[in-house]
Amino acid sequence: MKHYGKKAIAVLLVLSLFASLFSMFGAAAYEEEQDYSIYPELSAISSEDSAYPVIILPGINHSVTYLADENGEPVKNSDGDELSGGLLLIDGSTVVADVIGLIPDLLFSLIGQRSTSGLKNSVYETVQKIMGIQQMDNDGVPVNNLITDAYDYPVAEMDEDTRNWFYRMIPMEPFASIFGEDLIYLYTFPLYGDPMVAAEGLHSYIDMVKEQTGAPKVNIISISLGGTILSAFLDTEPDYTEINKIVNIVSLLDGTDLMADFMARRFNLDDTFLYSDFIPMIMKEASGSATVGYLLNIILRILPKQTFYDVLTAAFSGILDTVILNDPQFWAMLPGDEYEALADRYLRDGEHDVLLAKTDRYQQARVQLYDNMQAASAAGIGVYNIAGYGLSFTDGEYNFFGIVQSSATVNSDAIIPVESASLGATAAPAGQQLSGANGDYLSPDGSIDASTCLFPDTTWFFSQQHHEVGRNDVVIRLACMILGGAVEDVHSSSLFPQFIETRNTRSLVRSDSGYLFKAVEVLQDTEGTYTAQEKEIVQAAYDKVLTMLADTTSGAAVAEEASNALYDALAEIGIYTPRAEEAPFTSILEWLMKFLNDLVMRSVGGQGYSDYVEQKKGL
Repeated sequence: MKHYGKKAIAVLLVLSLFASLFSMFGAAAYEEEQDYSIYPELSAISSEDSAYPVIILPGINHSVTYLADENGEPVKNSDGDELSGGLLLIDGSTVVADVIGLIPDLLFSLIGQRSTSGLKNSVYETVQKIMGIQQMDNDGVPVNNLITDAYDYPVAEMDEDTRNWFYRMIPMEPFASIFGEDLIYLYTFPLYGDPMVAAEGLHSYIDMVKEQTGAPKVNIISISLGGTILSAFLDTEPDYTEINKIVNIVSLLDGTDLMADFMARRFNLDDTFLYSDFIPMIMKEASGSATVGYLLNIILRILPKQTFYDVLTAAFSGILDTVILNDPQFWAMLPGDEYEALADRYLRDGEHDVLLAKTDRYQQARVQLYDNMQAASAAGIGVYNIAGYGLSFTDGEYNFFGIVQSSATVNSDAIIPVESASLGATAAPAGQQLSGANGDYLSPDGSIDASTCLFPDTTWFFSQQHHEVGRNDVVIRLACMILGGAVEDVHSSSLFPQFIETRNTRSLVRSDSGYLFKAVEVLQDTEGTYTAQEKEIVQAAYDKVLTMLADTTSGAAVAEEASNALYDALAEIGIYTPRAEEAPFTSILEWLMKFLNDLVMRSVGGQGYSDYVEQKKGL
């Protein structure tokens, strides 16, 4: 494959990433009556530490930004919808028409088979138009009036919709049950902006929280992208006497190789992967079936290979130029050792001097991060890190990342390398072992040496943990115990050893519809809705779930078994629909489409149908 082909495929990654991140919006909503005494260890939380308010520096998609008019009012599209979002601001009323507008150039290219210049320009301009709301200028400033929702009050004072949104994004219900919603604050910041500006704003936000609560100190939780704001904040001369503890949860403290590979256009592809494996892999993850992906592979060959690459290259260039390359916050997502080369490539051209000054300033904060963290610790601030490990970028739920070059060398939570989230763990590539490593800080699988962390005794690792840690009750409980003073380090409690296997319990304990709470409704029924026999069925499965939850070291398989058992019990008494098995026809259809896909691949190879014909003519 030619080099430009490897560059082009990045647009599929970016667009797929944008689409997948929207799936974070679930249907959960916090309900105060839910009983989180199902986590009995939380009773050890001390009243003294639980009095400190918590400020959350949230992850990507957790800060809602909207397009505003000259009066600061939200702009609405022709359908009457506000142009807002946590990640992308796109006018959905025009997207279909914009894409349809590409058809004439596409048809012309197909007829000509090699004439792609018009199509490339149209694709580039269309992507710029679709992404134009969040366009950044060469100074790193949005060209439009973008306003990010801010909350100068605690979760307790949010309106119902906002409050529900908060718990959909960040499942902090156990925190609320202990600390109270009046001590939980959300410090939002723009994705399209300067992290150093957001860091400066955090100073006044801390003062506001202290004034509102009367507390002498605050706790800070950084989640994912929030780690960039924390890194910046610690380099702006913070008052350490105002901070009690810092808890970093899968935080982007030293960037991610994903962003570096995107900007540097480093992709590890071959024709088989692009024309045979890639799209079915994505579709399998999204829908549970690769059938449509195999069909798309066959259809896409209508385009000549050159046309396919040119379209992807143009689309990716449109995304880079419109959204990514001029945004200081995206530059903050780079690993520190990647910054200088990419700044030379894109910013040191005399046209981006203002933006370069912004990104250089953040790079300075990143270089000083370890020293700043140590200074905070020396001042009496507890610093704690929770990281996921054991996954490459191919693993987890965004497996399209597997085609970036670093996927072969990274050990991560499928988004953030473990070195970044843990402040310096030594890691072998996912699935491999460190050679010669030993000692008390070595992970059971031999892939992680935690002794090299900046804070080895206050850093926890969850094996096979995907980046979306809100699904794992143990992560939430550990953070509660840390903030509540009941866990001081990795040696404090057998419930929370340094290395823990991951699990997904979200369907069990989500506050609006968790199986566990549905079971409680059945067991506490006094209206005679359920028979004694039905309650007995549910009670047995309920007890099994409680046993699993009590054992924080039980992993994914045990959690899934207990969750399925409770669901099946509730289905048996009519609350849920029984779990459906995959229809034989679906499996047969997927097998058939794969057979056809493989047949085309063997016959035509990694190219379009017209390329194959031309190839045969030349023989």
